[in-house]
Amino acid sequence: MTRKQALTQHLLSGGKLSILNGYRHFGISNISREVRRLIEQPFNVNLTRKKMEGKTKYGSYCTWLEYSLANSRINAGGIKEMRKSLKENPAKKVVKMKAKS
Repeated sequence: MTRKQALTQHLLSGGKLSILNGYRHFGISNISREVRRLIEQPFNVNLTRKKMEGKTKYGSYCTWLEYSLANSRINAGGIKEMRKSLKENPAKKVVKMKAKS
């Protein structure tokens, strides 16, 4: 499964993307760039960006963005294209690998 397919499937199923799960689940260290490049531009959709706030384990204030796909009239055509793309290009079997320490 390509990163584009994985992101598309995750967003269509109602999932949200952030820096943390982008890296952990998809191997993407710069989710803001890849969301634009792999999802928004090719499918002509606008992802919803929600500013999240929290603290680091050291107590410092931090912010990040959480991306989600709104099922709106504006995104209707793009969502249809996303589903069509997944249907036409079925994902191959995923082999999980562990990093060696």
